[in-house]
Amino acid sequence: MSVFSMLIGFFFWYRGLALGGIAAVGQLQLLQPFFGLTLASLILAEPISSAMIVVTVGVVACVAGAKRFS
Repeated sequence: MSVFSMLIGFFFWYRGLALGGIAAVGQLQLLQPFFGLTLASLILAEPISSAMIVVTVGVVACVAGAKRFS
């Protein structure tokens, strides 16, 4: 089951890379763990510490700066 979902996911991933450009979409991939953190907090009621928020804001700022100045 996981092989099939990975295979289908790769089709969508590579299509997104082709449409959005490798550099732009690759930088957005850096934000995926934080989307997962947010979903875990909302859906599973996982606790989020202040250190997690500080790191998240720092990474988002770095990605936004890299996209802006590239």
